[in-house]
Amino acid sequence: MKKKFWTSDKLVGLVAILISLITLIIFVRQTNIMEKQSRLSVMPYLMISKSDIGSENTHSFALINYGVGPAIIDSTLIFYKERIHHNMEFVDFLKAEIREIDSIPILNRSTVTKGLAIPAGGERNFLTVGGNKKTYKAFSEVYEELNSNGFYFEIYYRSIYDDKWRITSETDLPQELKD
Repeated sequence: MKKKFWTSDKLVGLVAILISLITLIIFVRQTNIMEKQSRLSVMPYLMISKSDIGSENTHSFALINYGVGPAIIDSTLIFYKERIHHNMEFVDFLKAEIREIDSIPILNRSTVTKGLAIPAGGERNFLTVGGNKKTYKAFSEVYEELNSNGFYFEIYYRSIYDDKWRITSETDLPQELKD
């Protein structure tokens, strides 16, 4: 009598190995899902807000974090007249490039520098100018001049997991950057 290759011991062993492999695959998949979920649970979502409030005679620029985690600023770029200004403060840029800005009162200014963390739901108003009709109109003209000479800016930021994004003054949505 010839022995059967598939004995009950071999079948039980094979089924046990198969169940172990399926369990391992499930654990790996579950770990990947948990990692993705933890990244999404701290994802920042920065947007640039440009407010032109005629009733208060002010122009205001702010970064607002609509995400669920902090946005950490990596760098800023200002483009103007085919030149690039790296990590320059917005007010310093205006003072260097536009002489008329000296006659316009700056009501509020804040820095947007490398390492700045804007918390979830937080806002960083980096410039408010105006105050009366004359200065409101003067800044409107300055802003038109800026735009006619190719002005725009980019802000690069990251999450606490080092996922990186870029926002610009020309687009409404952050763009995720791949390494």
